[in-house]
Amino acid sequence: MISRVALQLALLLFTGAGVMANEVPNRGADFFNTPERFNRYYTDPQYSPSRTYFVSPNGAGTGSLTSPMSVSDAVNQVSAGEEIRFLPGQYQGCWQLDGNNSGTYDAPVVLKAEPGVEIDCCNTGRQTCFNLEFADHVAIDGFTLRGGHYGVRAVGGYATGDHQTGVAILNNRISNQYRDPIFSGGSDWIVVENNVAYGAGSGDGHGIYLSNGGDWMIVRNNETYDNVSSDFQVNADPISTCADEGIPYDDPLCDGSALNGLGAGISEFLLIENNYFHDSAVGPNLTSVRNSVFRNNIVGFYTRHGTSFWQETSNPNLGSAGNTVEHNLFIGESGSHVLQFINHSSNNIVRNNVLLAVSRSDTGVTARSDTLLLEQDSTTEGGNSFAGNFFSGGYFEWFTPAPSDLRDTDFDPSWFINFPVAGVTGTPEAFKPAINAPITAAGALLSTTPKDRAGAVRIYPTDLGPWQITLPDPCTLVVETVADTRRVECDSLQVPEGYTVATGGDVTFVANYFINFGNGFRVMNGGIVQAQAGAGIAPP
Repeated sequence: MISRVALQLALLLFTGAGVMANEVPNRGADFFNTPERFNRYYTDPQYSPSRTYFVSPNGAGTGSLTSPMSVSDAVNQVSAGEEIRFLPGQYQGCWQLDGNNSGTYDAPVVLKAEPGVEIDCCNTGRQTCFNLEFADHVAIDGFTLRGGHYGVRAVGGYATGDHQTGVAILNNRISNQYRDPIFSGGSDWIVVENNVAYGAGSGDGHGIYLSNGGDWMIVRNNETYDNVSSDFQVNADPISTCADEGIPYDDPLCDGSALNGLGAGISEFLLIENNYFHDSAVGPNLTSVRNSVFRNNIVGFYTRHGTSFWQETSNPNLGSAGNTVEHNLFIGESGSHVLQFINHSSNNIVRNNVLLAVSRSDTGVTARSDTLLLEQDSTTEGGNSFAGNFFSGGYFEWFTPAPSDLRDTDFDPSWFINFPVAGVTGTPEAFKPAINAPITAAGALLSTTPKDRAGAVRIYPTDLGPWQITLPDPCTLVVETVADTRRVECDSLQVPEGYTVATGGDVTFVANYFINFGNGFRVMNGGIVQAQAGAGIAPP
């Protein structure tokens, strides 16, 4: 019998769909059909720094693990390819990296926190814990940041050619800033992932604010809540990037494509997925955002209004257009809109979403009829494509559901695992559909959203919204020893413990969705196994 490691190498693994252009890329792969330029710390699991400076709250040493230095001393000397490692403790201060000590595509600068690192941001200067001014390819990972005006601020220039590149903001908990926990401006190839951002304050505070025409961004697996302004905002801000710079809105320098080095007034090629935006004043604002993907997000419970795709000028080319909006859950409980497409925000594809208008008390949840569930205007009516969406409660403006959309004037909280009543903050899992809810097994399978927010493979007919709970029934094979040529096909396959491919055996497993191999599955010397699955293969 060959070893388990050899067995994994012997399997010929194929996928039916392949990697899509808007998936999170491997190192050197394409992202929205463009070679990626993200942070190597994010895309390369094998990356390690050339040198590590250890710092502590009271450090005054050489920067070794046993003799940590101060954060300021480390920041003053760090260079491309190096890491500053924060040892546990309570820190106070603000630190800045600029073009003189930034990283490169192959050699990023990393600021990494050990568990237990907490920083109180300062109240001088930019009042920002970590300020990245034209600093490229910097990763900030694992911090708890409190107070100040910003937690992390990453900015480049207005012109597309002057943008900052390759910042990664990962696994942080950032709260109670006067302005924004996470802010970027003119920043391309930025990743904002696995952060919690809350308590943004009266300085027009947003949970996550990406501004000034940044392109090629990933925003995924974040949670934002309890923010004075929008939980999540992308504002290309053509007023600042174009008009204030003397560039007409209809000049390609303003409304052209980032693929051509143009479009300072547009944000393009964003992947916004698997986030939980909730319980703040305003939902996500996507302003002058084009050719992006918004999927598998949970968005809801706002005192003002929900999600908006719109723009701030009269130039039709600056509308939020060409976006894919799929498998999201949008919830509204005010009278304002739950989802909106206005001011030339057309050519968007809106499919398999769940939109709910509800009224909550401390004991129950019912449908609300006076919530504007979906809003368009005269510039967008008939200009967007809708299919397979589920609408509960509410009413519409400049919109009529498509024949494939589902409409229910009622709402039943039992459609979900644990839908929260008033005063309760639900977890993302609380919004999983219950078995036989009207949103389960109700939609078309979309190649653009092949998995749910937890990575579960979607099947046909698929569940609407961000969660997939309906799975194929696996065909279980009998325990046997195979010494001939065999082809086994099923929607999904469960290969049991004790199944053995003997010498001379040549078995091909084919499944539309997945194949699981039991721990005792064996391949003898000379046996051949080939496995082809449309979604995934789990070897023993």
